[in-house]
Amino acid sequence: MPTRSKHPTSPQYDVAILGSGLAGTTLAACLARNGAKVLVLDAGTHPRFAIGESTIPYTSMLMRLVSERYGVPEIKWLTTFESVQSKISTNCGVKRNFGFLYHREGARQNPLETNEFPIPKITHTENHFFRQDVDAWMLTVAIKYGAEVRQQTKIVDAEFDDDGVTVIPTTGDPVRVKFLVDASGHRSPLAEKFGLREEPSRLRHQSRSLFTHMIGVKPWEETVPKGSHKNPSPWSQGTLHHMFEGGWMWVIPFNNHPRATNPLCSVGLNLDPRIHPVPDCSPEEEFRRFIAKYPDIAPQFEGAITTRDWVRTERLQYSSKQTVGYRWCLTSHAAGFVDALFSRGLSNTMEIIHALTWRLLDAIKEDDFAVERFEYVQELEQGLLDFNDDLVANAYTSTKSWFLWNAYYRSWVLGQALATFEINRAYAWFLEDHDPKVLERLERQAPDGAIPDYAPLRELLKGMSEAIQDVQHGRREDREAADRIMALLGKADFIPPVFGLADPDNHWTDVTPVKLAKTLHWSRTNAPKEIGDLTWEGLTLFMKKRFDRDEFQLAEELKHTVAGWPVIGRAFRVPEPE
Repeated sequence: MPTRSKHPTSPQYDVAILGSGLAGTTLAACLARNGAKVLVLDAGTHPRFAIGESTIPYTSMLMRLVSERYGVPEIKWLTTFESVQSKISTNCGVKRNFGFLYHREGARQNPLETNEFPIPKITHTENHFFRQDVDAWMLTVAIKYGAEVRQQTKIVDAEFDDDGVTVIPTTGDPVRVKFLVDASGHRSPLAEKFGLREEPSRLRHQSRSLFTHMIGVKPWEETVPKGSHKNPSPWSQGTLHHMFEGGWMWVIPFNNHPRATNPLCSVGLNLDPRIHPVPDCSPEEEFRRFIAKYPDIAPQFEGAITTRDWVRTERLQYSSKQTVGYRWCLTSHAAGFVDALFSRGLSNTMEIIHALTWRLLDAIKEDDFAVERFEYVQELEQGLLDFNDDLVANAYTSTKSWFLWNAYYRSWVLGQALATFEINRAYAWFLEDHDPKVLERLERQAPDGAIPDYAPLRELLKGMSEAIQDVQHGRREDREAADRIMALLGKADFIPPVFGLADPDNHWTDVTPVKLAKTLHWSRTNAPKEIGDLTWEGLTLFMKKRFDRDEFQLAEELKHTVAGWPVIGRAFRVPEPE
């Protein structure tokens, strides 16, 4: 229990934040913009290498919501490729799709064993963040709004009492604050101090990782026969996932558009250590040995060179039994970590910032930091860990066969699409009069991965998960489970038909203008009312903002479009070095 402080001075700051990554600085900017006195402490300095580079539409919509709710317009600049390019850094890449290519060891990749989820440009333009630029820029935003930042300041302890928190650095005087947020990541000082890590972690999935940045990585479509896949969006203009039994590889290029200034490509290999144990060799050699097993992966990396040392981890997953206490909170990766397969890390971060900021501002105003005020934040963090663990654990199990992966992939597509409709609608409602009450439904759903609270949908996703877990525990064969999942999808009357999720031969969930019109018609005629309303409003309300100057950079979009034209576009491209 807290006691009287050994350091009787009054708090010098309302909030201290440990860690100046994207989570810590975004939270700092939101708090400082709304009058809180904020101190950010970090053991390192910027710019620095970081992963977590791929955004998804749900993440970008959360950023818009956080930007509007807390009055920090710069956060909205992170939400489109064009605004990032024009206002933050030209070193980032464009993301126009999620691409998945299934591979078998020793065999050529079968063009029929692919999935692609193109991102509809009519509503979203996503990013590959070059994190060292984006994170350093967000730090300056926090400073602009009044946050004080101390880099190269390592924290050795934090003492809690009835009146506040004393943060003790290795050098310099202790600092008194009212509340401490630990956004430092895996090596969380608070997790260590209070013994918060679960040993072993409750998380089901297991993966380790090797990753680096490289130059000379070829666009994958240039390494296979032209037109062999007929996918609607070039693989290189999205986040490419090479899938195989027991793992996957990411390829995230920053040089994948005509106006690119950054030759780098983020490359990572995530492996289940129970299937792929760590070999007795260097990370570089392990990577080269591994890709040599796959005839259509290795050519993409012929001649590619690393620009920094490889990082090789042990198991990545960890969880905490508690994330909120009296005058403290663990956020984002300080609380726990799951595999990055579906690019949900930044979404989780923004969910926590959105939920924590207003609660902290109210606590500061009322000088009341009772744990009960922040119980929802813990529910949210633990719920997101469990939801994402279930999603990724099932995905790893499904890599056992193409048929199983092809079936289970649709679970992610369905949840992602409907969750995005939910936040599109909530954001449009919020813009009307900035009434937080319209966000209550969104907050109720957030701990469950923002999946809409519609019973038939939740039952369907539960059934799909159970079929995969049956495979994991030997209760079903792969093909039987895949057929079971496709049958469940076929019976669901609330899935927009143009998604084609019940057709195992449909590999592209693209949304063309014609498909969009058909979906809107379906939502008004044949859809169950609750899902029909969600689909109609989730699409139309936000599309009305498509030409809003505060939401999209239309002039920049035109520049990037013209830059791709053969002759006229040269004037809009970055000149080649002489």
